[in-house]
Amino acid sequence: RKDLPGLAHFLEHMLFTGTKKYPKEGEYHEFIQQNGGMANAYTTCFFTNYMFEVKSDALEQALDRFSRFFTEPLLTRDCTDREINAVDSEFQGGFTSSW
Repeated sequence: RKDLPGLAHFLEHMLFTGTKKYPKEGEYHEFIQQNGGMANAYTTCFFTNYMFEVKSDALEQALDRFSRFFTEPLLTRDCTDREINAVDSEFQGGFTSSW
């Protein structure tokens, strides 16, 4: 929506903050790191890309966590306020960047 700039980027941030089954903030990244992997995401004008890699024996559990971002995100008030500020800071930083 053009009247809500940054909404997709905000949701990109929020999905990493917890789900109904895995409510602990940071649990997803902890799990990924403990299983030899990495995770990241980015948003463009046209899409949001989520990526991760883990050891093959952790793939099923990683997919369970990842898929729940889209089916049962928590979107808590505490995280909402913080992530709005984070996205706004990134946006403002883009205007002052030398590149």
